[in-house]
Amino acid sequence: MRGTIATACILLTLALVYGLSCVVRPFRDCWVCSGQAHHRSKSNPALSRPCRWCRATGKRLRLGRRAWNRARSLHRDAL
Repeated sequence: MRGTIATACILLTLALVYGLSCVVRPFRDCWVCSGQAHHRSKSNPALSRPCRWCRATGKRLRLGRRAWNRARSLHRDAL
């Protein structure tokens, strides 16, 4: 029983820390272009094109922040 409560407390703490980090830093580097905003060709590294995943910004909205924004919009639309 104590192990279950301890595990629940640890998971809750991790969720709160992740949620707080999503509030403080809502964007992360794009995983495709590594924050460069341009995707380089593997066959010819001199060729580059704007990254379509991050729309050439180099940043993407984190999953937790995306979920938070979706929940807020659903709540706002329900009122």
